[in-house]
Amino acid sequence: MKKLYYRPQKISSGSLLFLAALSVVTVLALRAMPNQMAGWSTMVAGLYGIPDLKDRMLEASERADTAFDVIHAKRLELGHSLLDAQDPADTGMVGPSMSAVTTLPGHLAAKQTSINPNFAAVAMRLLVDAGVRPGDRIAIGCTGSFPALNIAVYSAAESLGARPTIISSAASSQFGANSADMMWPDMEKLLADEGILAYRSLEISRGGFRDRAAGMSDDTRAILDAAIERSGVPLMDSIDDTDAIERRMVAYSKAAEDETYAAYINVGGGDASVGGTEGNDSIGEGLITPKQLATIQKKASSPEAVDCVATRFLASGVPVINMINVVALANQYGLPIASTTKVEVGQGTVFTIIDPRRVLALIGIFFITAATAIVVKPPHRITKWLQRKGWFGEQPKDQPQYMV
Repeated sequence: MKKLYYRPQKISSGSLLFLAALSVVTVLALRAMPNQMAGWSTMVAGLYGIPDLKDRMLEASERADTAFDVIHAKRLELGHSLLDAQDPADTGMVGPSMSAVTTLPGHLAAKQTSINPNFAAVAMRLLVDAGVRPGDRIAIGCTGSFPALNIAVYSAAESLGARPTIISSAASSQFGANSADMMWPDMEKLLADEGILAYRSLEISRGGFRDRAAGMSDDTRAILDAAIERSGVPLMDSIDDTDAIERRMVAYSKAAEDETYAAYINVGGGDASVGGTEGNDSIGEGLITPKQLATIQKKASSPEAVDCVATRFLASGVPVINMINVVALANQYGLPIASTTKVEVGQGTVFTIIDPRRVLALIGIFFITAATAIVVKPPHRITKWLQRKGWFGEQPKDQPQYMV
């Protein structure tokens, strides 16, 4: 048998005014509330198990900013030409448009956007969202193409208290760490020697096509080898793509011993690390969960085309953080695009752990929806009570009626 319920023949003016007033009050409250509240941020960060999360994010960004300044000073010391057209903010982190060790064309606006110390906070947010907590072991794979993002990731790992195992590569695309005397192995060593970064690469490959500078001249390969030798880190050599991937997986496994990795972070478009351009296009940016692996393989021309370190970690149940599509990441976390001035530490919505206005908006939507439902289809008891109070007036046509 169908249940009966009361419904007014028309909605009273008082009910409509109440709904309007509730909506207006909710909107005004949202406009008046600040997007950041210290106590609120601390409480929400505590739910992650990291009450001082924002302080750690700021610390990581400050470390990255210091690293940028050190590299800037070193490049001036080496006599590098820092062109205003390529580096209007004078960061010293934009490499030349062409050099002997340049692998591929690079997107200048993306490189400029990446030179933001607050990407260290973005990297930490992504790590925390992936489930990484202080003391966890993480794996990092990076190239020389985005040295500023490499620094951001290293800084985030250190300030979070994670323990990284890093395998990097020396070659770079345009506008990256592609000066022959100041490549990523040189930068990493410099920052470690200066006491700014605590972690170094376990091994370094040549990078470039097939992760071993395939197709580059013998002179270029000699420059890459010299940079790796200067760094004091062992060369990771390989004979083909599969071997390059296998060598990295074995190195990560040996370094972890009996521990498991909480996340894998890729920076750049390394062939072995992320499958090059096709791999990056299929995997996408930001946090990638293991359940997305099947979709990634379907998007690629074949599952073999995206066989790489990143997808192997996904297959083993480890989330991946892919620091690519820099402009998209910047938009997502409120960072400027290709800033022409130096970006200060602490800028961007990335430092808002959770905007309290979102919570208030959800509460407001709930109450407005509930109030509307009660007005349109009020429960029997409420209808009878409102009748006794004269809410519907005295006219018979205004009284509630039975509906099936």
